[in-house]
Amino acid sequence: MLLQDGVARRALSRFSMPRTETREFPVIDLNEDESQPSRELKAARPNSRTRNVAIALSVFAALRILFFAAVFPLFNNVDEKLHFLTIRMYAGGHLPGRELPHIDGEFVRSFLPYWSPEYDHTEDFLNRNIGAPLYRLSPADQASALSTGYYAWKLQAVPRRLNFEAEGAPLYYVVAAGWYDLGTALGVRDWRLGYWLRLLNPISYGLLVWLSYRFVLRVYPDRAFLCLAVPGLIAVFPQDVFFGMNRDIFPPAMWAAALLCMVDAVERDTAKISTLLLASLLVGLTFLLEVSNCVLYAAIAVTFWIWLRHSVMRVRDKLLVTIAATTTACLPPVLWMWRNHRVYGDLTGSKAKIANFGWTVKPVTEMLHHPILTWHGASYFLVKLTRSIWHGDYDWHAAAMRSATMDWFYVLSSAVMILLFVIDYARRRRALSGLQKWVSPLALLLVIGSVLFLAGISMVFDYHHHGYPSQLHPFFVSGRIISGALLPFILVYATGLEWIANHVRKWFPPMVVLAALMLLITASEIRVRRPAFTSPYNFFAITRWQH
Repeated sequence: MLLQDGVARRALSRFSMPRTETREFPVIDLNEDESQPSRELKAARPNSRTRNVAIALSVFAALRILFFAAVFPLFNNVDEKLHFLTIRMYAGGHLPGRELPHIDGEFVRSFLPYWSPEYDHTEDFLNRNIGAPLYRLSPADQASALSTGYYAWKLQAVPRRLNFEAEGAPLYYVVAAGWYDLGTALGVRDWRLGYWLRLLNPISYGLLVWLSYRFVLRVYPDRAFLCLAVPGLIAVFPQDVFFGMNRDIFPPAMWAAALLCMVDAVERDTAKISTLLLASLLVGLTFLLEVSNCVLYAAIAVTFWIWLRHSVMRVRDKLLVTIAATTTACLPPVLWMWRNHRVYGDLTGSKAKIANFGWTVKPVTEMLHHPILTWHGASYFLVKLTRSIWHGDYDWHAAAMRSATMDWFYVLSSAVMILLFVIDYARRRRALSGLQKWVSPLALLLVIGSVLFLAGISMVFDYHHHGYPSQLHPFFVSGRIISGALLPFILVYATGLEWIANHVRKWFPPMVVLAALMLLITASEIRVRRPAFTSPYNFFAITRWQH
């Protein structure tokens, strides 16, 4: 009788299970058969003080980007005026057509009084007779200044150029157009609209720092140094693309959100179908920010593979979930490329831009003779790219805003940290959790994949008489193009720094090593960017004059 009662109770318990549980993934234990159980990892989670420091770093990062966005004058040399015009085009309800639009002459005339000549690349900039900024002159004096010399040349030359960014990936411009409309509804006008659009940058960057902290905390809860080093280094990262309008400012935060969702999708305590679908959607949307973000599809593919291996769902349910997630990831770029093919005749909307630059596609045999396949060419490419990843591409009076000493520090330290990352992973591998075992190498592969993307497109074209890239230096070395890989890169870098900090902890606490590096980067950035602080064309100067 007791046996029968036990069987009956078990049978009843099966029928009493709530149906809602079938909507979630079954428990996926990525820590099984590991030397460190998950309970120990959770016990080592950083405390509330660490969380408060991460919040402070996020706020500091947003304020830092806000300050530099206000310090630098409008329309930097990284095509900011073209991004601004594209935003206005979308805000006006216009979509890019088959032909690249000319730069609006009325825009040039309206914004020229606030358009800093300090970005000018011409060698004879200092020899031009440019007096006080136009916005400080009376209307009569402005008209006189616009009729001769530098400003007359601007009024004639700039409108003849084409807006080659108009057919670029659209998501940033759509979001910024909505922000533009909000600003105009609030009464923001004229030159202030440029700085209003730059306000998106600190919002995105502060979110990036916080999401980076959450990501590292989820994957490495037992490594408190990493939980602060990653958001700390991102908070002071001196890449200048985040100071102006550019479609490369959103990818880092989008990557961080996507990677965090991927971890949630396979981590056993929070695994849900909705999280996997959200990760897939974010991956698809990053492609609509910059084509180079296609590298992130490798991460979502790994996520699918891990889930399929560990899930105990029925084969039919697995197939349905996989189809839904794959469709979610692929549909946004497919729709965009379908429109591009119908309107422009190519998938990425770059045909007109390439024609405007005068580039031509090389035969495959010539691609195989590209200098990047030599030691000298590859080393040149990697050094220049590493410098650009760290400090960006702003010029000031026709000179790059950088420190040669710090550039070599960034190049050498990046190489050392990557090497230490590989050594650290090989030594720790047996002790790592299942989640850490796939996230760590994936971070390195995402960085390598992003670099290979730039190497690949460098080999495709003959650049003829174009200035950058050129026939003499046929390399894409603009780090902003692969800005989405910032979190994986800093994770690799911080892991190497952790290795160093652990080996010098007898003399210096690890957090002192981190703080010293952050202070060094910050001090160098202030010294390098200092010329912009006194520009008569920045937000503070214009506002002070008008008041």
